[in-house]
Amino acid sequence: MNDIDNILKYMSLITVAGAAISFCIGLIKYLDQRKREEKNKSFELFHDLMRRVSGQGEKPDDTLPLTQQLAAVYELQHFKEYSYASIPILLHLQTMLPDVVGVVAMRTAIQETIDKLK
Repeated sequence: MNDIDNILKYMSLITVAGAAISFCIGLIKYLDQRKREEKNKSFELFHDLMRRVSGQGEKPDDTLPLTQQLAAVYELQHFKEYSYASIPILLHLQTMLPDVVGVVAMRTAIQETIDKLK
């Protein structure tokens, strides 16, 4: 009788341990999936910002006003993880800007963003 009690005691312990392990594995999977979704969303936001920086609107024929482009350039400062891609693009964009008075703000925004991303 004593052996049966010991077996039952260990069986209940194994059941609880199995449930705890299953819970931990499920939690790890959930956190991993959530992290991947956040990274994917961040990547999509970065690409949308780069589209706006280039002056392109939602549709291929749309162009954005300079103010929205400036806002997008400054917003890139929050995406330091993608600086390896955004810095060369911003440097190229900076060299492509014409020398006109209205572009001074864009040059300033680009330089401040590059400095912040380094």
